[in-house]
Amino acid sequence: MTTPDRKTLETVAPTNADAELAIAATKDAASLALHAGMKAPLFTLPDASGELVRLEDLLAAGPVVLHFVRGAWCTFSDQSLSDFATTQREVSELGAEAVAIAPALFGTSASLGLPIRELQDADMRVARQFGLGFTLPTGLRPRYESLGYVPPPARSPGEWLVPIPATYVLDRQGTVVLALVDADYRNPFDRDSLLTALKSMPAKRATRRALVTRR
Repeated sequence: MTTPDRKTLETVAPTNADAELAIAATKDAASLALHAGMKAPLFTLPDASGELVRLEDLLAAGPVVLHFVRGAWCTFSDQSLSDFATTQREVSELGAEAVAIAPALFGTSASLGLPIRELQDADMRVARQFGLGFTLPTGLRPRYESLGYVPPPARSPGEWLVPIPATYVLDRQGTVVLALVDADYRNPFDRDSLLTALKSMPAKRATRRALVTRR
């Protein structure tokens, strides 16, 4: 019997009650995630080189884009990170800083030359603060483990967290201007909504450009 590859395993349509429960659980959790108008929690995370990156330092220079992905074990996340990286030049021109956040680093930024900074949220501490996690039904856990997923340590009985993909745009005060929280990890990265949100922040862009010019 031929063993299906990882992408085949991930794209197979839900056909049992456990899969349907997973979709429902994701939607319920996503509805409670940080949304527009709320203040983003400050955090410090290491990048691929081990350097600590503080959100407050990023915000001091201008708007910030946070792209939360599920991890390298998910082929859809791999594509999402690649698509996100292709917007880096436009995001930078609009005066913002963009970073990707995942429980485990992809390593694709360096290996593929993608101009995006990856931050490691090893125990999903930051994802939890943003409300970007849901407990996977028991019946689906072996399947995710077969894909290489390792959940963070449980903080309560029965917890088995999986990240929820999301993209946030924060203004310089750390307020969420745009929150794209997607319960369906198969959906493509929403480039247009991200750029539209950044283009609606002319005053912030001008401030950041002035800071860059003086360096």
